[in-house]
Amino acid sequence: MGTVIRGLRFFYLLWGGLLLGTLAVNNRIRLPELVWHWTWLARFFFTVWGRGLLLGIAAAMSLAALAEVWELVDRILSRFIHDPEREH
Repeated sequence: MGTVIRGLRFFYLLWGGLLLGTLAVNNRIRLPELVWHWTWLARFFFTVWGRGLLLGIAAAMSLAALAEVWELVDRILSRFIHDPEREH
């Protein structure tokens, strides 16, 4: 069951990071209605600094997806190899 959860978390992080990065680069960001109540915050996300912040979050999500797939492959390989030192 843990492998399935790790797999889903990997796809969520990868998809979210790529989507957020693509939207930030192309300046196609859609903000929720709640954010528009604070106009200064909504305007911030359309500045260079706001898009840079979103790109940083997207990069962090993509790196987290890379670490997650590393752990996922390690877990799957240790299950098939049956190395007693590597079992969790």
